[in-house]
Amino acid sequence: MKTIYLVRHGETLFNVHHKIQGACDSPLTELGKKQAQLVHNYFKNKFIHFDAAFCSTQQRASDTLEIITQNKIQYSRIKNLCEKDHGQYEGQDEYMLPWRRGYSRSNPAFESDEHVTYRMICAMDEILSQTKEGEKILVVGHGTALRLFTKHINPEFSAYSNCEIVQMVAKNNVLTYQNCFTPALELVN
Repeated sequence: MKTIYLVRHGETLFNVHHKIQGACDSPLTELGKKQAQLVHNYFKNKFIHFDAAFCSTQQRASDTLEIITQNKIQYSRIKNLCEKDHGQYEGQDEYMLPWRRGYSRSNPAFESDEHVTYRMICAMDEILSQTKEGEKILVVGHGTALRLFTKHINPEFSAYSNCEIVQMVAKNNVLTYQNCFTPALELVN
């Protein structure tokens, strides 16, 4: 059995300003760095040590991973873990997204949810093929991409907050949802 911890990146400047950040990137805020540090502390206090670590190619994910691991583990960046590409809506205010204004989620102007889910399945298949039984695996990614993948495994799952952790296990490389928790929640309350 493998244990996989999926973690959304810490708060970014675009999160604070409610900007759409899919393919584009923005830096972690000081709060985002503190959230990642709390995730590090959580894993340390639970004596969880990672055998492998992966993240998207976007800086906010790799910065979060480096804080969580304290730069003590090599990691791989996987393009298929990247956030949903919102096309012409990138960098705009979140309310500009068509579904926020009552229009369909299906739009040729941005990547479909189905394609994001497919990419995430491919990324997780790659991760599972590169890891061994008994290993603990850290995967740092993005809110929409992780949500869509997690809903694929557990249809009742709703959303990821910044630095929320979802734990899954893989038996014979078949993933099962276990639970979710947010060590960084105390920073936003």
